[in-house]
Amino acid sequence: MIAVSLLQAGLIGYVCAAAAYLLLAVLVASWWKKTLPALLLGAASLTTFLWAGVTAFRLSSGHALGWDDEFLDIIRSGLWNILLLSTLYWLSPIQRSGGAVAIAALGLFIAVASLVARNLDDGDSGTLVRFIVLTGHLALSLLGIALVENLVRNSPRTRYWRIKYLCLGLGALFSYDFFFYADALLFRRLNIDIFLARGAINFFVMPLLALYAARGREEGAEIAVSRRVVLHSATLVGAGLYLIVMALVGYYVQRLGGTWSNFLQALFLFGAALLFLTSVLSGSFRAYLRVLVEKNLFRYKYDYRTEWLRFIHTTSERHGDNDLRDRVIQAVCDIMDSPEGALWLEREPGQYNLAASWNLSRWALDPPGAVIAGDTPLARFLEKSQWIIDVDELAAAPGHYADRFELPLWLRAIGRLWLILPLIRHERLFGIMMIGRPRANRALTWEDFDLLKTVGRQAASYLAEEETSQALAEARQFEAFNKRFAFVAHDIKNLASQLSLILSNAERHRGSEAFQRDASATLQQSVEKLNRMLRQLNAPRTPERKVKPIALAPLLSEVVARRCEIEQQAISLEVQTAKLAVAADEDRLRAIVEHLVQNAVDAVGKNGKVQVRLTDRDRMAVIEVEDDGPGMALEFIREKLFRPFSSTKESGYGIGVYESRDYATTLGGRLDVVSQPGKGTVMRMSLPIATRL
Repeated sequence: MIAVSLLQAGLIGYVCAAAAYLLLAVLVASWWKKTLPALLLGAASLTTFLWAGVTAFRLSSGHALGWDDEFLDIIRSGLWNILLLSTLYWLSPIQRSGGAVAIAALGLFIAVASLVARNLDDGDSGTLVRFIVLTGHLALSLLGIALVENLVRNSPRTRYWRIKYLCLGLGALFSYDFFFYADALLFRRLNIDIFLARGAINFFVMPLLALYAARGREEGAEIAVSRRVVLHSATLVGAGLYLIVMALVGYYVQRLGGTWSNFLQALFLFGAALLFLTSVLSGSFRAYLRVLVEKNLFRYKYDYRTEWLRFIHTTSERHGDNDLRDRVIQAVCDIMDSPEGALWLEREPGQYNLAASWNLSRWALDPPGAVIAGDTPLARFLEKSQWIIDVDELAAAPGHYADRFELPLWLRAIGRLWLILPLIRHERLFGIMMIGRPRANRALTWEDFDLLKTVGRQAASYLAEEETSQALAEARQFEAFNKRFAFVAHDIKNLASQLSLILSNAERHRGSEAFQRDASATLQQSVEKLNRMLRQLNAPRTPERKVKPIALAPLLSEVVARRCEIEQQAISLEVQTAKLAVAADEDRLRAIVEHLVQNAVDAVGKNGKVQVRLTDRDRMAVIEVEDDGPGMALEFIREKLFRPFSSTKESGYGIGVYESRDYATTLGGRLDVVSQPGKGTVMRMSLPIATRL
């Protein structure tokens, strides 16, 4: 009962498939124009109808399968393959017709082998021919899967909606057929359960093909296929053919090996698999395959979009410690499929030194000796002609190069040197790149030279930009150092003024012990301050360095008392709010307050008045230094007062007020100036309150 139920289910599946594909053939004939895809779709649908109908008749009558249904099965698979082939418009008409002939020849071969197998007994010859028939069916299925892959991977988005159901439907059909014939080839018998299900499988696929027919009435749009996909497809087809050949040889080994058959078959299959994996993982093998595909399947040698994107990706993606120079070498060498290269840049005027290399262990270069002088024939030729030098061509036919020069001896000694690429920027020779021999021998054409010239100029631009960035970074470091030195020089000037006052008063107070103690303390503080300033030259100043709450009242008292002692002049201090503190670097804050007080003293002279006040306003601690000196004009305050290196003093550096405002701003405060000519000046520094003491 179970066998009868399976047979009836299979019969129903084939009947439904026959009816469905007859309907599809009618729909195609009524919908589509008389184009090649329409004819192929209609012919394939009609053949599938005949195959399913004949198979259903055989099952219903109880007869064994004959040559007719197998012949129709071969035609059906072949037509579906040719339909997929015709959809690949990237192929030229000659290539499409050649592929169709090859598919037809394969189908004819399978059909003849099938007829021969039916007339042979079950001996060795009959078994071998049936093995060949199953292998041929497997090859047709594998070819169909490869063609479907091409369409799926390379259909433009605007066209993909038309052919996706064709790819889905035929991909399912060929995958099932591949499974069916692979099972039969493995176990050397047809699985009746899988065979009976083929009718239902074809029936379920028909709606997908009908959707393709409905959407593809205006079929004929071109589909571009990338080189990478063609290479992958060629690898897939080649792998399938390789496995088929290895299975055939393994069959012979098993049949002829006698008692050693299992041992020899296992040994052979392991060796075949190892050889296959070694070939696939070999860079040279992939290079040879790539050259073969480019020569025979494409009009142009390169997919320029892919090569350009790969070049940009390689130069922009940083991995580990490799810098831009290493990445540029790798990017250019990848285009030429070369595993090694080196770069020379003009480090000194008129001299190109080895700057970077990639996989250069086999070149045995001596970097100190690997120098190209700018006045050598090689450098002059590269800059003047901007030609790419083929080392083999230069050695065999130097007359092809106008200047008839020879390479330096140390370059001629590099047996793996292949190409010399000039890196041109602003029509000057910026650098020289040496490219090693490719993994697979290849003939150079105008495409190679044009592409190399283009990427060479782009590489020169990238490298020049990198060199400019490094020079800018060094200039900024010098700028920061100079800025720090300018501040230190200003502080040194103030210390020099203090020491000058001590020296001028030393003769008058020679016998005063109090003066000697004060002078000694001043000298000690000056030395400590000089040492601190020298240390500051070695590291950038940061506002976070030694920042802590500073009580303002004691600091101002100490500064005012010290200035009174040094200047021998009365300076008043008014503390309106005693418990104020700000977060700052005490040394810098003290130096700024001293500078503001010193400026006020210098402005008023010996007979003027200077007053220092401490108060708070709007949650800010306010330090005011007021003098009754000549004052300043508004224009001077706006245009010149805060400009560095601009000073009204003969011995001034013009950065004291600039540094004061800069540091106040860094702490989150500000420095305001209130002044009028003839009415004195108020320097008001407002700083955020850190805490109240």
